[in-house]
Parts: sequence; C-alpha cells; structure tokens
Amino acid sequence: MLEDKLLILVKQSHQNLFTRLKTIPGIGPKTAIMLVVLTGGFDRFTSASELCSYAGLTPIIRQSGSSIKGRPRISKMGIKS
Repeated sequence: MLEDKLLILVKQSHQNLFTRLKTIPGIGPKTAIMLVVLTGGFDRFTSASELCSYAGLTPIIRQSGSSIKGRPRISKMGIKS
C-alpha cells in the first residue's frame, strides 16, 4: 500500500520530526506524513508565514479607500491538489 511505503520513507529520513508531529493533538500518522512530505521536512520554508502562504492559510482583509470593509476570508493562494 502506498501509505505504508510513505510511512517507511518518512521514518527513515525524518523519524524525530514525525514522532514530534504526532504529539500535537489532532495530528495523526496520515497528517504527519503529509506535512513532512509536502514541506520537505520543514526545510523548504524559512518562516511560518511562508509555510502558511504555501498552504493557503493566510487571512485576507479586503478594503479599498472609503468603501465598506469586506468580510475577512482565507487566501486561495497555496498548493493546489
């Protein structure tokens, strides 16, 4: 199974990171594997804001001049799957 192969690869290269991610409430093995794989072991980013932008989790506030403020929303930027 693909998930089992990914788990083996992640454990070989990022065992400590994988173990620490699983200690976060709500993060299970599947989520931890995907976080490690998609972020390159978190080496791909130099800051938390870069990671949030990549994941599309940055809030956007729409406001233009004297117009009424728009409703805040989550950015649609980031990785597309």
